[in-house]
Amino acid sequence: MRYFVFKIMIFFLTVLGMIFPSMGEKNIAYKDLPIRFTVERQSDIFAPAGEESGTVCEYPTILRLSHQKNEADNGRLLASFEQWGSTYPVFESTDDGQSWDFLCRVTDDFNGYYNEWMPFLYELPADMGDFEEGTILLAATSITGEGVTDSTITLYESDDLGRTFRAFCNVDKAGGTDWGVWEPYLIYEEESGRLFCFYSDDSDPAHSQKLVYKYSTDLIHWSEKFECVACEDPELRPGMVSVVKMGNGEYFMVYEMVGIGGNPIYCKRSASLDDWGDAADYGKIVSAAGKTFGSSPYVVWSPAGGKCGTLIVTAKHMLKGASRTGTDLFLSFDYGKTFAPVDNPLPYTLDGHPSCGYSPSMFLSPDGAQLYYANNPPGDASTYRIAMAKISLGEK
Repeated sequence: MRYFVFKIMIFFLTVLGMIFPSMGEKNIAYKDLPIRFTVERQSDIFAPAGEESGTVCEYPTILRLSHQKNEADNGRLLASFEQWGSTYPVFESTDDGQSWDFLCRVTDDFNGYYNEWMPFLYELPADMGDFEEGTILLAATSITGEGVTDSTITLYESDDLGRTFRAFCNVDKAGGTDWGVWEPYLIYEEESGRLFCFYSDDSDPAHSQKLVYKYSTDLIHWSEKFECVACEDPELRPGMVSVVKMGNGEYFMVYEMVGIGGNPIYCKRSASLDDWGDAADYGKIVSAAGKTFGSSPYVVWSPAGGKCGTLIVTAKHMLKGASRTGTDLFLSFDYGKTFAPVDNPLPYTLDGHPSCGYSPSMFLSPDGAQLYYANNPPGDASTYRIAMAKISLGEK
C-alpha cells in the first residue's frame, strides 16, 4: 500500500511539473519515501585553508573497507580527490566519517608523468594474480606535463590500508588532451574472476569520444579494448561512466552525453559486463517525475528498500526542473524503470562555484544499509570543500 501511494505521488509530481513548470522544484520528502532515508552525519574530508585556500578540489572518490584480513580494519573509510596543481591526496576515517586524517599523496613513479586527474578508489573483493583480496587500488589518469601530449589509465596498489601507493600498470595509453584516455571506473565480475575497467576514450579518429572497457584476471595483463557506447554522430562524447550490478542480476550503466545541451545523463542495462548490445545505441535519458540532470553521474544499488532494492543516481546539475539543493538524487525502486527526485544531502549552489558537484561519488556498506556520499560543495569565498554525508537506508 505504501509503495502504491508513493507511485501516485510521482504521477502527480510529473503531471504538475508539465502543467506548471515552477512545480519542477518539488521533490519527494525523505519521510514520504517507501524506504527509510535518514541523513545521519555530514563532515568535511578536506577544506582548503591557508596556502591552499585558492585550491579547486573536485572529483571525490570514497571507499569503505570490507575485505581486510584483520577484521578490525574493516569499516575504515578512505577518500581521495583531484586537488588542482597537486597529486592525489588520500584521507582516512576510523570513526565512520566523523573525522578525517591525511595519509599520503599518490605519485606516478611508473610513467614519470603528472597524476592530476580522475582518481577512483577500489578494494579487491578476491585474490587476483599476485594481488591478495583486500588490496586497495587507485585508478587514475596520468598526463605528461606542459602541453599534455600523452595520457595513461594507471593503476596503483596499496597493501598498508592506503598509507602508501605504488603504480604498477597502465591499462591503456593514448595521446594528449584531444586524443587521450580518461575517467576510469573499476568493477569486479565474481562469476569469471575478472576486473573490468570502463573509461572514456578519445583516441579513435572516428569518434570525438566513446566509452570502452578492458578486463583482466591478474591486474597485469589486460584484454583488447571493447566499445560499449560509440555514437554514430562523431561529435557526441559519452563519458564519465559508472556501472553497478543490481539484485536482479542486471548491470545498470550511467554516463553523460557531451554534445547535447547540458550533458544529459543516459543509461543502458545489460545481463553481462561484456555485452552492452549495439554500441551505437546510447540508451535513454534518466528522468524522475519530469526532471532530468546532467554531467558527471554516479550510480549505486542497495538491497534495502523492498523486493527490488534501491537504485540511486546522482549528477552535477539540473537540466529540466529546478533543485533547491544544487542537484537532486534520483531513486528507483523498480530497477531503474522509474525514478523519484529527492533533495541532495550535501546541498550547494553553482553561483560563484561552477565546479560544485563535479564529480560526486557514492559507496555502500556491505549490507547496503549505509550510504556514504561524497561531493565538493562550496568552501569559503571561491574554494571548494570535499565533504561526506552518511545516509541510513532500510525498511520503514
